[in-house]
Amino acid sequence: MQRRNFLKLASAITAARVVPVVFGMSALAQRAYAASPNYSGVTIELPTVMPQIINIHMYGGASELAGNLTNIADININSVNDYSANNAFGAGILTPADDNDADLRLNGGQVTANGFWKAAGGTHMEDMIASSDMTVYRTMFKQKSPTRSHRESIFMSHKGTLDIESSPGIGSRLALMMMQNESSYQNAKLADGTDMGSLDALTLPFISFEGDSQTYALDPSNTIPLTLRGLTMDNQFNNPYSRGGVGSSETAITDLLASQNISGNAKYASASNGFEKREELEEKMEDLSGLLNGSDDNGNLSSAAALGVTYPNNSFADQLEAAVTLAIHNPQTLYMAVGTPGLGGWDDHNNGIDRYRNRMNDLMEAIKAAMAHIKAAAAQGVTTISGTPRSQTDNIVINVMGDFGRLVNLNGSGGWDHGNNQNLYTFGGAGVRPAKEAAALGSVVGTTQRSGSSKTNNQYTIPTTDSPTWESMSVASSIYSYFGAQNSSILTADALYNPAGDVRLEDKL
Repeated sequence: MQRRNFLKLASAITAARVVPVVFGMSALAQRAYAASPNYSGVTIELPTVMPQIINIHMYGGASELAGNLTNIADININSVNDYSANNAFGAGILTPADDNDADLRLNGGQVTANGFWKAAGGTHMEDMIASSDMTVYRTMFKQKSPTRSHRESIFMSHKGTLDIESSPGIGSRLALMMMQNESSYQNAKLADGTDMGSLDALTLPFISFEGDSQTYALDPSNTIPLTLRGLTMDNQFNNPYSRGGVGSSETAITDLLASQNISGNAKYASASNGFEKREELEEKMEDLSGLLNGSDDNGNLSSAAALGVTYPNNSFADQLEAAVTLAIHNPQTLYMAVGTPGLGGWDDHNNGIDRYRNRMNDLMEAIKAAMAHIKAAAAQGVTTISGTPRSQTDNIVINVMGDFGRLVNLNGSGGWDHGNNQNLYTFGGAGVRPAKEAAALGSVVGTTQRSGSSKTNNQYTIPTTDSPTWESMSVASSIYSYFGAQNSSILTADALYNPAGDVRLEDKL
């Protein structure tokens, strides 16, 4: 989005508050929800601390194999093409990995202790399992709508519902849920110990680092003020609120509006207040920009490097570092959408042999750095962009999932075609997850078995009969529950396709 558009947005911020003068945020929500009783039926019990969610989507649908080689021997016997042949992944993909065994290390054993693919990020995953930073859910298996279409699957993940047409995304639903219960959320505690206060006074609460995202799709029947809509920024925090790119005539007009308000003309108060809000945001954006290179003007805001953390050198790591930096230093940022730029897409119909392992390794190496960043901030303490000290970061949750899973037959092009079962990789957040889910950090949940026709391109994994399974909408249900929704399944429900909605991750543990 161009700066001029950001300026228009910022100058309208206060106007958005003023338009419904006779209503409050709650009244706006009541009017919007007149035809949506599911929202008004949400029961809120405030969490101890407000969560901060970073949702990473692997567009194209990633193979589950990096996080699940437990069936690889059976898969290989039945695959049209041999996984262990020299022109594929080598014999090591069938062999246990053991860094303490010189022979296995020499011969390239790839199956780690938890069944991860060592070269495809498995070493990093084992480290995060050992430090209780990570849970892998291996049975995200769509049964209500087992589509293998990219569009439908992406929309289901970003909107948390089967009714994907003209429905709001997860970020928008969170905003609407909070509007409905504004009086409760004003007393909520942020991670720096301060009260959250008025919703429309939050700074950068809903952010996208991936441009326009369906997670912030708006429902035309529901009114969301500009302050609570998703805002796009880049991984360098380039300041969208600066007037540096505005023409001199427009600058003169904005200065005139400000001066008119100072002289007591209420007619211009809304616009003037909007520019004041813009100046406040401009200062905070400058602080954030400084964080990536060390500190703010006062030297009291530490970068990841200053905390002793080094991210990998790629575009995805840059974006993730920006998201984590924003989360740590701005407790008012509640929900962020992130892609995997620079790693390439995950639609590996072909050339998976050449690209998949490195891409998964880069992904997990960056997330391991992010978890180190989050923990270092807690251990050493940081100063937020509001000037408050912060030492609690166990409210930050990182989720990673894709469109769908892939078949496990290695096709003739060295890749995998669209399938169903996939992994959810989720990290951190022990301070906001429910008890069972928090206890699952440091473990692998769900077991799979190979199914389908041998020696054909119709082989896949399915959950074993004794394994819990989840729909992709369960991730959204859990996110709502972190924010205090006690009956979060109704936020994933729709009358036509999914009347009961979907349970939280915790509910099947």
